[in-house]
Amino acid sequence: MVCLASTAQCQESKPAGLHQLRLYVPIPQLEDRFGKDIEPLAEYIKALEKRAGEILAKEEKPKAKGLLIAVGIKSKKNARIWCQAVEGDAPEALLGKLEKELAKVEAVDLKKGPAGFAMEVNLFGQKPDKYPEFPQSWVEAAKKSETKLLVPPDDLFKIIWPDK
Repeated sequence: MVCLASTAQCQESKPAGLHQLRLYVPIPQLEDRFGKDIEPLAEYIKALEKRAGEILAKEEKPKAKGLLIAVGIKSKKNARIWCQAVEGDAPEALLGKLEKELAKVEAVDLKKGPAGFAMEVNLFGQKPDKYPEFPQSWVEAAKKSETKLLVPPDDLFKIIWPDK
């Protein structure tokens, strides 16, 4: 996309614009899991944002103002994506396509897994008032679990994304 307008106007025309990132890793463990160099993680996040924008640009514009993209990583070749519309609807087929296609983006190589994060993504220049902390599917899985508190990513992924 070429944008000759101001940066704010350019941001408004983007199908998917990263608003904020939420890490699902305890802060003292960040370096243990991702390593000292954050550039690979930054590049992975940019690649996910770009791919989401490419997909959304070709689809009918959803009514949702935003998208929560939760990412689980067990290894460079083993990542899973959960997408949830925020403040409005998005067709299940679109969310499923986003999850499938974003999972094909090669993940960051972890020093120690698992790791997880969420991308709060504004859609077509809209900005939701509030993003959920976790995808609803994670909340539902936690409610069904016998564990009182599921700490992401370790405890939570054992429930929602068990090793086979």
